[in-house]
Amino acid sequence: MKGVSVFFILVALLLGGACYFATDSVLYAALTFFILVIDYFVLLLKKFKHYLSVIERVHTSYHFINSFVITLSVKNSLEDAYQNGIRINNARLNSETNALTEMTVIERVKYLQDYFSLSIYMMFLNVLDLYQDQGGNILSMADNLLRECTRTEKTLTDALSIGNKHLKEFIILWLMSMGILLFMRFSLKDFYGTMLKNNLIGILIFMFFIICIVSINLFVNAFTDLAVKESKKW
Repeated sequence: MKGVSVFFILVALLLGGACYFATDSVLYAALTFFILVIDYFVLLLKKFKHYLSVIERVHTSYHFINSFVITLSVKNSLEDAYQNGIRINNARLNSETNALTEMTVIERVKYLQDYFSLSIYMMFLNVLDLYQDQGGNILSMADNLLRECTRTEKTLTDALSIGNKHLKEFIILWLMSMGILLFMRFSLKDFYGTMLKNNLIGILIFMFFIICIVSINLFVNAFTDLAVKESKKW
């Protein structure tokens, strides 16, 4: 999250600087900077944390379920399946599992449902209960589950790819808009200076930057609204 926070502070500095050059107003520049910074730490940071948490849980559950089922089908050992499932570099998952040493494998697996909070994990627990009650071929029993895991992972990957594409387009469009405004500022210096003597023009230019901040919020909402709707807590 530090990288995202630094990025938004840099964007706020960029917008504040652009606003200053466009309006010759320290007040408008400062307002633009602080509005975006406050907006980020009050609203957007929470969205990014939730977004990254969902991504982490979906990827981790995909690895855990696939590794667990495949290992169980090969070794027929719940303990080996569990240990292979948690063999992933994930600090939060490791923290959760380190405190479960006194539980049975089934108790540990069921305890983790609070960490994953995904409907796909509930499907996994249902398959595991069925396997315990009736036995049989775990791969056959979990066929639909594994397909759903793959679909969920692919949907998330596709959503990230589309989101990154739209992010590039969003940045390019606003950079072009800012470029046109600053081009007018420096190329039509005398005319532009005359315009700025009218307070209404300064306010309208300032509102242009406010609209930019609003559009950033709308984009972040769309970007973090994943196509994968798997969390039972949403």
